Amino acid sequence: MSSDDDLNPPPGPTDGATPADDAAADDTGDADATAMPNRRTALLRTGVIVGVLVLVFGVILPRFVDYEEVFAALGALTLPQFLFMSAFGVFAWFISGLLYVVVVPGLSAIRGTEAYLILSGIGASVPFGPWNMGVVWVILRGWGVALQAATTGIALYGVINTLGRFALPLVAIIVLAFGDSLGGSHNAAVVISLISIAIFFVATGVMLAVVRSDRAAAWVGRTADRYVALILGRLGRQERPDVEGGILRFRASLGDVVRQRGLAGLLVNIASQIPWCIAFIVALRLCGVPSDAVTAADIVAVFALTSVITIIPIAPGGAGVPELLYIGMLSTIAPSYEAAITAGVFLFRLYVWFLPIPIAWILLKIVRRGRPMLPTTSELRSYAATSA
Repeated sequence: MSSDDDLNPPPGPTDGATPADDAAADDTGDADATAMPNRRTALLRTGVIVGVLVLVFGVILPRFVDYEEVFAALGALTLPQFLFMSAFGVFAWFISGLLYVVVVPGLSAIRGTEAYLILSGIGASVPFGPWNMGVVWVILRGWGVALQAATTGIALYGVINTLGRFALPLVAIIVLAFGDSLGGSHNAAVVISLISIAIFFVATGVMLAVVRSDRAAAWVGRTADRYVALILGRLGRQERPDVEGGILRFRASLGDVVRQRGLAGLLVNIASQIPWCIAFIVALRLCGVPSDAVTAADIVAVFALTSVITIIPIAPGGAGVPELLYIGMLSTIAPSYEAAITAGVFLFRLYVWFLPIPIAWILLKIVRRGRPMLPTTSELRSYAATSA
């Protein structure tokens, strides 16, 4: 998920910055709150992920799942099966990178894949901030992408990525309906799906209204300002964010880009989830979860609901919580296959979450040869100061 700070990556002190750079960064004021971390901060925050993983996989899951059976299911995978699954994973990475090709004109599909893997790997390994967006912004600039194209592309990526995840339950409900499984769905799942679909249509409608009309943008801003002021007043908070100003700035900076590439980006983003759904189904089948116990439609529904629920940053870097949700919901459907389901989830998450981490750092080492892997303050400011 992308926060507002993700949309405008600020300059800040990072690994390799000099004391002079750090002192200069102090002058940026509020930007320091979203500045990219130095080596020590990155390691400390990565340690939080390790702690969450230990809690989830070392304390919580062993109380419900027999790890010996899980490892037996994973150990039963043959080399051809593993290569088959890997092909799906690599294909899903490639398709996911196509969103960058849409939102950043002129970017090749290979570089789009690299950008996606760097974004995913840095976000998973260095949590609590928009540094993955900032790093990708620097990579784009280093590839020769113009300032305006890189900045608007990153911003549009963040908006579309979130909207696309809210749209997934609509896809899931359609699949469930065609699979004659909708009537057997849990009420909570149906409610979450309907709420997500409503949010998707409302948010998309508001965004389109904002980018198409000055009057609509001003009305949305004033209305949001009133409700935010009311809520903050009830909470006893005196500060009032300028929501209307933010919306008008969004229209001014991204209006043309959303009109030109927003719909195409949204469709590509939704379509890019299909290979991941197929990969999830394949992983569960390879680990011994039969179709008569958990249907493909059930798997798609669980995938969509988990995607929506984890928009809220429950766990740093997306560690642990998706696994618990996948295993919990699928095991409710087929409780006698808990070990096989857990093995399948582990195999699937290997490609979604774990492998992008080392690949991202390897790519950074290659792409930023001769430079610190994380951008320095002077480098960020240099890229921000030139439009070419």
